Amino acid sequence: MSDLSGKPDYRGPAQLIFDAHGAEFDVQIDLRGHSQPIDGIFRWYGRVRPHEELRSFMETVGTSSKGRLSTDTGDAPVLVGDVDFWGRYRLQGTGMPPYPLEPEVDPDSAGDGAEVPDHQDLALERASALLEPDIRATADTTAGYVELLGGTPAPSPTAASRAMNNPVVAAIYEKFWRPAGVAMMGVGGLSMSAERAKAASDLRLSGELNVLDVACGPGNFTKYLSERLDGDGLVTGFDISEQMIHRAVRDNRGPHAAYMRGDAQSLPFADNTFDAVCCYAALYLMPDPLTVVDEMIRVLRPGGRIAIMTSYRRATVPVRTVVGAVSGRIGIRMFDKAQFTSIFETHGMTEIEQQVRGLAQFVSATNAR
Repeated sequence: MSDLSGKPDYRGPAQLIFDAHGAEFDVQIDLRGHSQPIDGIFRWYGRVRPHEELRSFMETVGTSSKGRLSTDTGDAPVLVGDVDFWGRYRLQGTGMPPYPLEPEVDPDSAGDGAEVPDHQDLALERASALLEPDIRATADTTAGYVELLGGTPAPSPTAASRAMNNPVVAAIYEKFWRPAGVAMMGVGGLSMSAERAKAASDLRLSGELNVLDVACGPGNFTKYLSERLDGDGLVTGFDISEQMIHRAVRDNRGPHAAYMRGDAQSLPFADNTFDAVCCYAALYLMPDPLTVVDEMIRVLRPGGRIAIMTSYRRATVPVRTVVGAVSGRIGIRMFDKAQFTSIFETHGMTEIEQQVRGLAQFVSATNAR
């Protein structure tokens, strides 16, 4: 009889501690959480299963009492609220919850002598070889990716950019954040699986292509694209967020996928380096997105394919006004329909295709230089 729909993210024992009253209780809890793209804050909630000693305590101190919730894997502040008909008290918290968002990989559990598979090291070496020689000489690959910013934190001037540099968002990106973003794109938007399939189709992926995935986030998209390649084919995921790249390296490395951390406004590659370049669901978060697009075109070889997915400012005045006001406050840009098709035309690109779905636009083209 739980108010949690579906399977909880955590179900099991915990300690509910009230430091102000010197009280603590061993309880059984059910918790789950979610994040919204508006502010990037992870919110978790649930119930304590019926507990007579806790009930007596709460009747003394009143509802909406602040405490701490501790499990074997975490500890976090919690607000204990009202009691329901079955004697269960409501739990609410924000930020990192007292349970793991995903099972962590224990390197000691893989057995003695466990190492990163050789094919992943080779993919990283191939990605490093794509860099301009002077940049390659100073790049750091000790963390399993190419670090080009010397560990300098990414700038976070807006709510949206702060979310992209948040370790909680990085951890729940694929499960909660991107699906919520897809939903916000409105009626007619593509699902995440359809987005990936469209990108692979628009880029015409196959064989041993060199592909650049700009603003790759935690690498789920990069890994999917890489699985369309073989031989020495490689997708290089590129992102400025240290938290996102760490997650990508942990979860989404592979024989055809490697990662770099750098600034896409100045890509560290020579002209005509890549057979295909893409940027999905990121240009609207960037401080200078048009510079990034110019850089993507610069590193694309003649005959190569480019594909982007970004926001679309609808022509209807009321919709433009409402969406523009909300997006502006949180740091998300909305782009006109002709914004990117015009850029591609100016660069002499051909086979320009555009599809508008809800508040999203998909634009692809061939570099005819």
